[in-house]
Amino acid sequence: KENRWGAFLCNCSSSLDEDFEKIVKIAPFVEVASETHMKIQEFAKKVDKKGLENIIVGCSCENSLIEDSFKNKNLHFLDLKGQCFSPHDNIEGAHSKAIKLIQAEIEVSKIKSKYTVPVNPLKVRNSVLIYTDYSEGLKLASMLEGTEKFSAVGVTICISPELDNLEDDSPLFQQRSKLIGVEGRLGNFQIKLQQVSKINGEDQKDFTLKSEQIVIITKQTPTGVKKRTGIHLLSSINKEVLQNTVNNIQGLIGNFHKPVHVKYEKTICAGGDKGIETCGRCISFCPYDAISRQKEISNRIIVDHYSCEGCGACVSACPTSALEFTEPSPKEIYSRMATLLSSSNKNNENISKPVIVFHCEEMGKSALQIAGKIPLRYSPSVLPVEVPCLRYVSESNMLAAISLGAAGVGLLGCENCPNGERELLYQKYEFSQNILEKFGLGKDRIRIVTTESGSEGESIRTLDEFASNMTELPLNPSWNIPRQTGNREILSEILSDFINQTGIEPGSVKLDSKHAFAFVEVNESGCTLCRSCANVCPTNAFKFEEDGYALKFKHINCVGCGLCEKVCPENVITLKEEIFLEKLALDYVTVAEDDMVACLKCNKPYINRRALEAVESKLFNIDSLKSTFSGDRKNILKMCPDCRTIDAVREVEKGWVP
Repeated sequence: KENRWGAFLCNCSSSLDEDFEKIVKIAPFVEVASETHMKIQEFAKKVDKKGLENIIVGCSCENSLIEDSFKNKNLHFLDLKGQCFSPHDNIEGAHSKAIKLIQAEIEVSKIKSKYTVPVNPLKVRNSVLIYTDYSEGLKLASMLEGTEKFSAVGVTICISPELDNLEDDSPLFQQRSKLIGVEGRLGNFQIKLQQVSKINGEDQKDFTLKSEQIVIITKQTPTGVKKRTGIHLLSSINKEVLQNTVNNIQGLIGNFHKPVHVKYEKTICAGGDKGIETCGRCISFCPYDAISRQKEISNRIIVDHYSCEGCGACVSACPTSALEFTEPSPKEIYSRMATLLSSSNKNNENISKPVIVFHCEEMGKSALQIAGKIPLRYSPSVLPVEVPCLRYVSESNMLAAISLGAAGVGLLGCENCPNGERELLYQKYEFSQNILEKFGLGKDRIRIVTTESGSEGESIRTLDEFASNMTELPLNPSWNIPRQTGNREILSEILSDFINQTGIEPGSVKLDSKHAFAFVEVNESGCTLCRSCANVCPTNAFKFEEDGYALKFKHINCVGCGLCEKVCPENVITLKEEIFLEKLALDYVTVAEDDMVACLKCNKPYINRRALEAVESKLFNIDSLKSTFSGDRKNILKMCPDCRTIDAVREVEKGWVP
């Protein structure tokens, strides 16, 4: 409800060139403050009196001050100074962007209020394994053991072979081992090690230790180790780093509620059917082995929500959207984009050639925050959309931004992604560029910009150059927040929009197996319309229509899982790795149809002609059945099941032994 929204805005002691008259129209109740500490309590009393539930906080002061002042309120923090008024020279553009950010936050919050992200209980004890090739790793152990949470000893030390300055008779010398790999997750890690030294002259076998958390202090991250919650990777060992590590470890000890990042809808999963395993893209692209096939039903997958780190790779990889992220949900993403790109408000006219920038919550977010603090100047046409990791972003997200009115799409993230390799992202990126190129819109409207600590300024300059040099988009936004948010449903809307507005139908685009698109060819003359393909298709790319007795195929729905090809009893289906960019590909087309055959006795249609011919061909060629279909019984297959039964009984009464 609009009347339950309020906004607390601060102009940093009148140091910002803000015209709040332009902003106060967005929320029904707004307080503008020059000194946050003096105004916050007064505003909180007004909020309680008016019964407001949602508060937009456009203030860069400490969040704790705001949170303490607004108990039991839904707070939505927006750094308007850092995102708008500090980094943008164009003050009108800064105001327009601020309005857009507030509007988008309100719209997204309405969606969030309708559901609750489920959680699982997680208990983490004070067990830590330290693997180090620095002697300072021993110091970290003593620092941990000296804290209250580690008063009961819970530290295990493993010495790397690279650690120098150990005497041969040192007890630690016998603890030398090589780290082979780490499996598991926070609260349940299994660390595989290989003994280096000999005990009593005998070689030691590989062994495994268990721990709730792991600290790895090495010059280079060991092969087989991925960054994840509970694994603390250190390459430097100064006092500040060690103390921060102690604090981080302590912060992960206790009882928690771990959010369920991904939900799974098995009814539309392309993992397989009829005992046939297909797809499995989510498994191969999950960097944390959090997704696997169910032991009982290997055609379906299972998500280990405790191991899931919420990077979003699986939801981007899933061609059927059987896996869907909980927060941000697809609807939140499309709502935020649509609102940011909306031009319905007159105040938004100051942003031309808007660029949606998907940024990760690591270095992408950090670069924008640093730009706001220094400040580093960049164009107000850059409109941020935060995602957990760039691998969350699908081709539908990128192309939807263009279809919704963005002149360009930026992807701002880590130079070295903590979630591992980004093969999937580059696949989606290249595919999206290819689509834009085919419609004459230009592949350079999408760009990846990566950054690392110390090079944020360079990445912001690159992003600014990308946005500032962007050309006008020759399209008009023709749709808004979609009802269905599956990747294929969205892509279908986008392609329809591109075709209608450009007047171009590029036709066939060849792909390879890494893209989940395929075109199905059906040899109609051999198809018996048995419905096997339609029965197993997880996306309803195939459907059978009784009216007209026809098999139909919708190309845009096909994810190339291959089930139809494998179950077809007549072997008349062939999959081709390509996508057709044309209107016919966006709707059902008939790929096979046939005439119905009427029963010789009652004249009721009961089977299609090619199916009957196929049955007759197979049965009539079996020597042991030749007598069955002879004499008065030669036309028994041309009868419906009811008439066939009656006729067979009469033949038995005459003495026929079937």
